[in-house]
Amino acid sequence: MTAADEAPKGKLWVKIVLAVGCLAVAAMWIFAIFLSDDKGVYRIEDSSWRPQALKICAAADAAVVALADTEQGFITEPTPEQMAQRADLADQATDILDQMVTDLVAIPVDNDDDRTRLATFEENYRIVIADRREYTAALREGRNIDYSETVVGGGPVTNVITDFTAGVKGNEVPLCSPPGDLSRYLQPN
Repeated sequence: MTAADEAPKGKLWVKIVLAVGCLAVAAMWIFAIFLSDDKGVYRIEDSSWRPQALKICAAADAAVVALADTEQGFITEPTPEQMAQRADLADQATDILDQMVTDLVAIPVDNDDDRTRLATFEENYRIVIADRREYTAALREGRNIDYSETVVGGGPVTNVITDFTAGVKGNEVPLCSPPGDLSRYLQPN
């Protein structure tokens, strides 16, 4: 047998592997599009939860937006007094978020799966609240640091919360997502 005789067998083997791979990818997409469950992993099944959550989060969002102080514009080199003022505003916003989370998890749901989802949501949101408190403590100490978040599951903790609130198969309550340090309302020029 010569090398020329073995070449077609090698090509046949490659074609079979590629064909099986293509069929596997096609099967995955057929399953994902037509056969998979439409319900997201974070989706609250109790239909009474979402309307109540929307009201709570809309009120909290309006209260946070009302705190935004844009008179001085974006300050790149703040004084200790300006950092303390920023910390006060951020703490006021965090207090609002803290109460919002308390109110959201207090909404009664009719099954254990939803209670587990809400407990996970609360656990992660409390991490954001703690991160915000650490940030404002640093500002009060005169350290002009960037706000940062705890990493959960390989990314910022807000990714988990946003999947719950506004993800592709989330609960469609985007106003319940955590804001940045008031920065979603004010961007530097």
